[in-house]
Amino acid sequence: MKIKVLMAFLAAAVLSVNTSFAQIKIGYTNIELILAYMPETEQMNKDLQIYAKKLDKELQVEENYFQLKMDEYTNLSKQNKLTPADDETRQVELMKLDSSLRRKQAVQEQQLMAMQQELIAPTLDKLQKAIDEISKAEGYTYVLNQSTSTGVSTILFGPESDNITEKIFTKLGIEMPKELKGEGTTPPGQ
Repeated sequence: MKIKVLMAFLAAAVLSVNTSFAQIKIGYTNIELILAYMPETEQMNKDLQIYAKKLDKELQVEENYFQLKMDEYTNLSKQNKLTPADDETRQVELMKLDSSLRRKQAVQEQQLMAMQQELIAPTLDKLQKAIDEISKAEGYTYVLNQSTSTGVSTILFGPESDNITEKIFTKLGIEMPKELKGEGTTPPGQ
């Protein structure tokens, strides 16, 4: 009797596991590919380049001043026109200028990254909304990203019917390039 109850319990457990697996539907897409073709991304890149040029211009003034001071020190040093005290003073000044320049470069890199995040946020939100709508409409439990930037794909194999990249292009109103139809894995320039 105990064996029959145990067998019935195991059968029920196997059936419930099989039923729960049947309810999972996994789709995949390539976020980088879609972002590369979104018109918002092109404008974002232009805005980012303008901002980077502005930051570079600001930094160039300090780089030029540092180079002027370095050349002046080098010339005076080669001509033996510096006293030991003056030599030390100028070296300290150059180290401070160099340190200041490095700090400003680091700050500008952070500013550029922050600007990039600020500019891409609305585009990512739009893309996520399209993914959410397609996932809900088609019953996907999970949608995974098939990334190519790292050289390692999150998706090693999947049925093409679960690749929702083309559906996302359509949802966003972007015509998917013909050479990408059916593969949907490599963004332009890669």
